[in-house]
Amino acid sequence: MHEFQGDLLIGGMRLEHLRGELEEERRRRGCKEWTLSGHLRLTPEQLKHLELNREYRIQLDDGRAAQVVILKIEPDHDTEALADFAPSRAARSKAK
Repeated sequence: MHEFQGDLLIGGMRLEHLRGELEEERRRRGCKEWTLSGHLRLTPEQLKHLELNREYRIQLDDGRAAQVVILKIEPDHDTEALADFAPSRAARSKAK
């Protein structure tokens, strides 16, 4: 795993400067999209905007981007939570 910073796009809203760790990072053949999975570190305020099993777009500061789904959210310390994300079903089916 390695750390990243980036933004999470939620409809017309953007959660900026998020931190997290990537577990999987693979470029999809024939396009600019990536397959990404890992964890986001979120504040309680940021958590208010997320829903489990909903599709979001993650854009990393290095330019990579992917469609992801939030699978699980767990508290991590008193001031943060960890949100696990994985490739969206649509992204997984296009990668095949």
